[in-house]
Amino acid sequence: MSNYAIRVELRGNPTREQYDALHALIKQKGFYQYVDGTSNGKPKRADLPHATYYGSSTSNCSAVHDTVSKAVQSQIQQNIIVFVVEASTWVLS
Repeated sequence: MSNYAIRVELRGNPTREQYDALHALIKQKGFYQYVDGTSNGKPKRADLPHATYYGSSTSNCSAVHDTVSKAVQSQIQQNIIVFVVEASTWVLS
């Protein structure tokens, strides 16, 4: 299973309702708007930037991209940008 970071941009003038629907849709796919880690040995949850998600999948990077793109285009809007990267480690401040 691999970890992925995903960034979705709804082009044009998306509404708050569209972004709320996007967040719910991506959460259904198993990706979240936060990462869990540790700081000084203590558990810490950090929020990610707007419309950025992190999670795990057994699919490869291209398949994750295709799944997210198709779901967003069919349920939220057509004009989007989707960026997916496989992550082996991360640091957030």
